[in-house]
Amino acid sequence: MVMKYYGYDECKIDVRSLIEQSKNYDAQAIVAIARGGLMLGELMGYGLHIRNVQSLHVESYDDDIQRESVKIFGSCDLSGKKRVLIVDDIVDSGETMQAVMYHFRELYPQCDFKTAALFYKPSAMIQPDFFVKEAIGWIDFFWEVDFA
Repeated sequence: MVMKYYGYDECKIDVRSLIEQSKNYDAQAIVAIARGGLMLGELMGYGLHIRNVQSLHVESYDDDIQRESVKIFGSCDLSGKKRVLIVDDIVDSGETMQAVMYHFRELYPQCDFKTAALFYKPSAMIQPDFFVKEAIGWIDFFWEVDFA
């Protein structure tokens, strides 16, 4: 399996790219998919000047093994919001993002949702609206490696 270390300096450049790509969407809130999207959600919140940054606990992997189904725990309060940006570190198979989009569209049908990710795989069942890089192999994110 090809492994790529994704360091802070590269991340900083890529988050700035995502901020630039998504700023015209004018999101009113950000939902970060925990855990991988937490770092990205916080950074994009600062970059886009969005204070309403929430998280959704989603499990689709056990270490590096993908589960058979995606589990969503809890939800977020997006009452009154018209545009929400959902962020994650990577859209791999797309199952997590697809499940999260379905979850929120059921709860908030009046809301427009867009997605952002640092990485995505072209084979994913859903492509993020905003992304920076195509993933080839396994990504070792600095926040997973350097602080483990």
